[in-house]
Amino acid sequence: MTDLLTPAAVADAHDDPTPPALRITDLVVEFGEGDHATRVVDGVSLELRAGRTFALVGESGSGKSITAASVLGLLPHDARITSGSIAVGGAELAGAGEARLRRFRGSQVGMIFQNPLASLDPSFRIGSQLREIIAHHRPDTRRPQQDELARTWLQNVGIADAERVLRSYPHELSGGMRQRVMIALASLSQPAVLIADEPTTALDAVIQKQILDLLQTVVRESGGALLLITHDFGVVSYVADDIAVMKDGRIVETGERRAVLRDPQHDYTRTLIAAVPGIGARFPLEQAGLPVRLRTRTGTAPETGTATAQRDVAREAGTRSTAPTLLRVNGVSREFHVGGIGTGIPRRSFSAVDEVSFEVARGEVFGLIGASGSGKSTLARVIGGLLPATAGTVEFDGVDLTAASPSRVRGLRPRFQFLFQDATSSLNPRIAVGEQIARPVRRFGKAHTAAEARSTVARVLDLVGLPSDHARRYPHELSGGQRQRIGIARALALEPDLLILDEPTSALDVSTQATIIDLLLDLREELDLTYLFIGHNLSIIEFVCDRIGVLDAGRLVDLFPARELFSEERDATTRTLLSAILPVE
Repeated sequence: MTDLLTPAAVADAHDDPTPPALRITDLVVEFGEGDHATRVVDGVSLELRAGRTFALVGESGSGKSITAASVLGLLPHDARITSGSIAVGGAELAGAGEARLRRFRGSQVGMIFQNPLASLDPSFRIGSQLREIIAHHRPDTRRPQQDELARTWLQNVGIADAERVLRSYPHELSGGMRQRVMIALASLSQPAVLIADEPTTALDAVIQKQILDLLQTVVRESGGALLLITHDFGVVSYVADDIAVMKDGRIVETGERRAVLRDPQHDYTRTLIAAVPGIGARFPLEQAGLPVRLRTRTGTAPETGTATAQRDVAREAGTRSTAPTLLRVNGVSREFHVGGIGTGIPRRSFSAVDEVSFEVARGEVFGLIGASGSGKSTLARVIGGLLPATAGTVEFDGVDLTAASPSRVRGLRPRFQFLFQDATSSLNPRIAVGEQIARPVRRFGKAHTAAEARSTVARVLDLVGLPSDHARRYPHELSGGQRQRIGIARALALEPDLLILDEPTSALDVSTQATIIDLLLDLREELDLTYLFIGHNLSIIEFVCDRIGVLDAGRLVDLFPARELFSEERDATTRTLLSAILPVE
């Protein structure tokens, strides 16, 4: 194992008089020490040139984010760089102290994290947090100038209602809105190197494209470089100049974007590209008599048997259209109030959901799409009883949940369950996952003894493809895909009829995403489940859903069978979402 390279050694090793914006050479990062050390980044080397975008691609756990965190010294407390070099503009940062790293953070290297809620201070309004960053980088600016810059950057990242957002706390914004705020915070100083770790995961296709365009504009105007960490090959195809593919801590393939995407040399690269669901992928499978599964596209042997395929097609063609209604949403609205007494802000209301009506038949998969902030998640929370409706009714299996007594609603609660976007934050980090599955089972009387609860936990873990010994593990010991499976298992333990799936795969890499989608499709058939599937990835929505509803500014503007996604009758909002899809080319 070699020592960390010194700045002099780096200069001697490279004769280029104009060093790259970022050069990583033979980087090794380990967790733990001595015999207990685990190497998570193993000899990684890459170069970012000014004005170019470099995409680092791989599955969860491949080492992408750890590599990025190494640049700014943001590694977890039990991780350390054991060898290699990290040079920003020729200045060595590997092994640098905190004071030196602090001078580079923000001004020379900016970082956009995947989870904006964890990166924003919940105690301060967005305007305060933007002004603090502006004052740090531009100490000569006065308060009015800071306000104007903050407003301009929010508009730059696609936030139309900048005034409301400036006055809002992070928890009052949607996930997509929070991510746009984070991008504004990281970009406004126009750093020489901008590192974006899955920056568009929570965004719809239209805003995703706007953000990617914005990131490229920032890079061009600042003369810097963009290191983009992603699992989305559509994003890679759209913005990357160069690609490196990581697996198990090592780079297995690197090259110019077009060459890698058109003629990948490594089997792992080919597998990742094949796992990307293309728009229109579902219906050719049905016509060919194949089960509708993403595994069919990844080269793994699909479930066989024409009976299964015929059942899928038959249910699509007829049974679901005549099945009884399980969920009826009738004129539902939800208003929020901002400001008022004690806030210093005039009180005003805005409608997050505005008179939405639709029905979901038993056994159906109903998709709900729309731009970030269109009201999708708010509507889902109203339907699931997590938020009260301002107006309208929600009927579940003939019972009006908005008018029923608390005891009646509690009796129905096990029959409709949530699966949230962020599997990590929806699990308690201090409790073993088996206990987290067992608690609601006991609370709702589905198990009366400890043995019955353990049996239920083992059964649902088996349903989601996890060994029973995973019940003793804690969330941090599991991968992102495994944590999402635990979320599914916890929901299934109560034997629900309806699952409300809020962006269940958007934070997952493409191969894990395909596995989770296939699992949901299998469980729907095996357990006769009904899904309300909320998402922004039109390829996934079209592949999974029977019918699709489109929200825009809280209103349902389009409703149609999934087969008619490309119909000329589609609303302008739907056509805009379609036009923003990023194909892998």
